[in-house]
Amino acid sequence: PQLRALAALGFGQRQACARALHDNGGDLWGALRDLQRPLLGPFLRRLQQPPAPLDFECPDQQALVRRILATLDVASWGRASLVASLGRELGL
Repeated sequence: PQLRALAALGFGQRQACARALHDNGGDLWGALRDLQRPLLGPFLRRLQQPPAPLDFECPDQQALVRRILATLDVASWGRASLVASLGRELGL
């Protein structure tokens, strides 16, 4: 049943699933953690990189505002939009 549960979650390599279950004493959550760890590697490495500089000449205004909200300490959409407008106006 645990191998089927892991397969239903997208882990179809039966041998890797069986090994993860064995290494974790049959604990499904521990096996899931071990199976997901290598998949999360690229994501975690990307998180640790410094953010790319903001491109105020970006044609997609919404994408720029979302990026400002995600990377700067800005409290609202309106303020992020103001930062985007000022950045364009000042040629940043």
